[in-house]
Amino acid sequence: MACIETLVIVILSVSARVTSLNTSDANVDPVTAQLPDYKMRTPIPGVLTTSAGRPVDVSETRTLGRSLATNLFALEAIKHAVSERRPDRPVFAKAIAAKGVFEVKHDVTRYTKAKLFEHVGKVTPLIARFSTSQIQKGGNDAAPYTARGLSMKFYTEEGNFDLLGFNVPVYFYREPIGFVELLHALGLNPQTNLLDISATVDMATLSPVMLHMLLWSLSERGLPRGFRRMSGHPLHTYELYNDKGEVYYARFRFQADLPYESISLEQAAALNAYDPDLFIRDLYNSIERQNYPTWTFEMDVLNDDLDQVTFDPFDLTKIWPNGTFTTVQIGTITLNRNVDNAFAENEDLALYPGNLVPGINPPHDQVFAARMYAYFDSQMNRLGSNYNKIEVNRPLYARTFTRDGAPPLRDNEGDRVNYYGSSFHGARPVHDPDKPDRVFKTNEVEEADYEACRRFYNEVMATDAQKNRLVKNMVLTTLRAHHSLQLRLLELLSKVDADFAKRYEVTLDLAKAKVRLPQTVDDVDPNRLNPYADL
Repeated sequence: MACIETLVIVILSVSARVTSLNTSDANVDPVTAQLPDYKMRTPIPGVLTTSAGRPVDVSETRTLGRSLATNLFALEAIKHAVSERRPDRPVFAKAIAAKGVFEVKHDVTRYTKAKLFEHVGKVTPLIARFSTSQIQKGGNDAAPYTARGLSMKFYTEEGNFDLLGFNVPVYFYREPIGFVELLHALGLNPQTNLLDISATVDMATLSPVMLHMLLWSLSERGLPRGFRRMSGHPLHTYELYNDKGEVYYARFRFQADLPYESISLEQAAALNAYDPDLFIRDLYNSIERQNYPTWTFEMDVLNDDLDQVTFDPFDLTKIWPNGTFTTVQIGTITLNRNVDNAFAENEDLALYPGNLVPGINPPHDQVFAARMYAYFDSQMNRLGSNYNKIEVNRPLYARTFTRDGAPPLRDNEGDRVNYYGSSFHGARPVHDPDKPDRVFKTNEVEEADYEACRRFYNEVMATDAQKNRLVKNMVLTTLRAHHSLQLRLLELLSKVDADFAKRYEVTLDLAKAKVRLPQTVDDVDPNRLNPYADL
């Protein structure tokens, strides 16, 4: 009888959900319908309890005229509420996560022995996280001048495989200490508590290696029309090896299957005024409506051996030159389920660049090594030493000698041996005879930084319209910067391309003559909210 009742409730719940989403009100989307959906899927409310499971009497939900000191329900609720948040991610605080699957569509066993790629048709569950850099929770999804993240955790039988990507194919720096300075320069000013464009321009002009990513971010490639049209670039060059010990070097990519579309800074301002969460809303609603977004998982494989290439293939600040690599498609990623709880599956999600699997070795650049330290400490700080025992981070199989500490503990490794090297059948490491071991050393070449920017301006920005849009975005971004920093940026652009520098100078002079950015609320004309309209 209990089984029949459960089946009836499930059928009623599914029917109720469909009815709720098929509302005649065109303004009600799946995001708005989430709570009514839950009510219709839950015909009988559960019994309210304390955290220890004791049912709460209705009298305990009111404290006026009653003793607060002995009301465990009220005390527990208050104490928990003031301590239930944890530190935000320092860079990618605002984000959305979604679940899905990766299916192998092409045989890539020639390049790697990783089991998640072992045969065509193999399916691996995953979770993806989309985020906006330097934007705090409550900020705007379509914020300009910033990078966006697309990272994925694959749950494989050989452990979790994490790839952390950006929406552009290059990065700000190749010197690990740059992480600290960049985090501070792009963060909030210590006195005004506002984003400071002068600090950004100052750092970019003092460190020309940053300019390449700034150009990508300020061009039409930097501001996509929603997360579903955004590709992800894990950036690093990974060392792959097959079951014969043969080595290949590759850069992975999540290529969005929807055609790429961008928005201008003016359009971004309008979207943010309309709905600052529109990118998140768009992805959530699309999945709920079963309009599942997809990405092609592919990799660029270096054609030649490392001894033969004439550039540094591990340099994150540059893309590989055309003709030096072959693009190899691997499979399809489909996001088909929203998370059930944003805190448990988005906030608790710990993406770590060092989570690799046999057949894929760590990259040989120092930035990757630094990120392993930084992300490890960040996860420990946010989630505690047992963060990989949190449900969303749990691998399919794990045996370690680490135990105890703050919950969650799971079985805390049970009664198993708690030290390595025992003779009592404790966990033992494996030996991978195919795994290569090489040491690399790379050098900085400043002229190559300008050449990468020159190629971007003349080749990636192939039309006058693309160049003009890039220049306009740069001008609007740097208009509040101090004049001395604008001159320094102009000098930097002249080393990249004379035409680039001239367009920036002319457009900047025009903007200074026509645009007056508000400094107080009194400076804003309510009938003319767009200060860039005349530019």
